[in-house]
Amino acid sequence: MVRTIYFYIFFFLIVSCSVRRQLPTLQLKENDSERLLLNGYYYTKLDSVFFDVIFLYKNGIVYQGGNPDIKDGFKNIDETFSQSYINDKKTGYIWGLYIVDGNHITIERYLTPIYAEKYQTYVDKGHVVNERKFIITSRKYIKTGKLEARRDTFNFRPLSIKPDSTNNFIK
Repeated sequence: MVRTIYFYIFFFLIVSCSVRRQLPTLQLKENDSERLLLNGYYYTKLDSVFFDVIFLYKNGIVYQGGNPDIKDGFKNIDETFSQSYINDKKTGYIWGLYIVDGNHITIERYLTPIYAEKYQTYVDKGHVVNERKFIITSRKYIKTGKLEARRDTFNFRPLSIKPDSTNNFIK
């Protein structure tokens, strides 16, 4: 009886500490569109303090590069992402998928999880303006179905060395 209780406690601890993820709604698909440049990153100004930086890869993977401080400028961003150690293959919420279909772009990424919460996804939709710019016009949170209007303009910045897209979450 005592062994059974210990087993259940152990099992509960293992399950509660494991990384749980909601499966993405998009399917991994190689980007055969030439509508966007892929030899760098896209950035948008989140507010007066931070950028949102994302990398798009030919294999259909998107890497969320974080939210660097605007006051540090692009030189700091370029130097940070040119270093090989920056690519964290074990952090699920920085990875996602994207699809470019004609002038439309769809990006699905994970929210940063709150303690013991499973990774939840959201889908951004928008349109491609040209090869150096796209605009996200809506965001849908998959778990809740909540839809919000957005106006996030992502601009391209070339980068000679991009982080690798290999990760433990999307294969």
